Amino acid sequence: MLDLLENVGGTGWAILGAALAVILSGCGSAYGVGIAGQAASGVVTEDPDKFAKVLIMQLLPGT
Repeated sequence: MLDLLENVGGTGWAILGAALAVILSGCGSAYGVGIAGQAASGVVTEDPDKFAKVLIMQLLPGT
């Protein structure tokens, strides 16, 4: 195991770090969109006129 860590090198660690950054930020964004979607469906159920405002709030976590 220690040999593997020594042989990866700086480029390998940089690629691993970049991959983790992309994957974790994507997971966080997807989780945020899910939470916003659940809240938005409740708001639109109570007041359908707020659909446009809720749609904007739904899209914000994905940016």
